[in-house]
Parts: sequence; structure tokens; C-alpha cells
Amino acid sequence: MLQISPRSRCFSLRHLAVGFGLIMSGAAMIIVAPANVAQAAAPPGADEPLTLSALHIEGNKQVATPDIMSVVPFHVGDTVTQNQISKGLDAVQQLYKSKNVGGSFGGGMKFIGKKVEVTWNITEQQPLGGPVVDGVVFSGNSKISADALTAVTKLRPGSPVSNEAVQADQKAITDLYKSKNISASVGMTPSSPTPNHFLVTWTIVEK
Repeated sequence: MLQISPRSRCFSLRHLAVGFGLIMSGAAMIIVAPANVAQAAAPPGADEPLTLSALHIEGNKQVATPDIMSVVPFHVGDTVTQNQISKGLDAVQQLYKSKNVGGSFGGGMKFIGKKVEVTWNITEQQPLGGPVVDGVVFSGNSKISADALTAVTKLRPGSPVSNEAVQADQKAITDLYKSKNISASVGMTPSSPTPNHFLVTWTIVEK
């Protein structure tokens, strides 16, 4: 699990002109510090609630920012902890794996009182392995539902794409229509919004 170390905070204490006052009380000497001596605040604990004031995502190109935000379980303005922020970045890593895109993930947190600003830096790599499916769409089917078509096919988001896999799913769709005594032609149109990633659209013409 990737750990994000909070950015160190530097605090400077102005040298105060007022010295410590000495009070004599019997045989005891009590040292009284001036009430306005500034104390350096410790960084918040890992489970201390904070308000997320900003979330910056940098370096992502192959995976769009809206896609990343869709898997992050918090948004600007929410109350979060450092542990939750770390789990959010874990979810982003899993998203990259599902899209077959490698990357390294880093960043930091800046604390301002009870608020935190988060920056995630992503260094993307070339897609891992061969082409993969980003999504599957059925078009033109009115007599058989998309759920029924999905049930008999095997291509899913994250699945590798091959001619054999496409042909097997095409046959499965055709066989389902035959079993329902419905005549139909089945074709497939791929589109590639990003390199090595395909949206598979099944075009069905029912007769």
C-alpha cells in the first residue's frame, strides 16, 4: 500500500523581547512563561478529521481526470483523514491496472489549520501488454435486452482484445438470436479513444 508522507511544515518563532518572569514563593521559585509564547503545532494524526480544501491531479494523460475522480470516494469540501486520502490513491492505482496502464504515483499533503490540500503526481507508462476493452455497447437490439446479450458474451472492460474473442462473442450473439427464432445480422465496430484501449460496439440489425 502506497504511503503518502505529509509535507513537512516549517514554523518560525519570533524571538520575544519579554523574558521569563521569576516569582519567589517561600523557598520555591516558580518560572512563569509569558502567555503569548507561540507553540509549534504537531502535524495532524492519521485519523484526525480534516476538510479537503483542494485536490490536484497532475501528469495523467491516458486516464482522464473525470475517470479518476469517479473512483475517488471523496471530493473537495468533504471531511477526510490522511488514511482515507491514502485509500483514495489506492483506488486510482487500481483504476490504472484495470485500464492496463502502468504508472508511478506520488504526491503530498499541505496542512492549513484543520484543512488539507492534496496533490497527486502520476507518471504514466506505456500500456501494459496488448490491447484491452474499455467498454462494450449493444446497438440496434430491441427484441433481446442488453443484459441478455451481456450474459452470453465474454468481452468485458479490462478484457484483452483478440480476433478469437471477438469472433466467439459474435457467434454467441448470433446463436442467442437463433434460439429465440429471431433473424438478425451482427457486426462489431471498434473505436480506440486512447492507444491500446477499445470501445467495442455491437451493431445488431434485427429482421
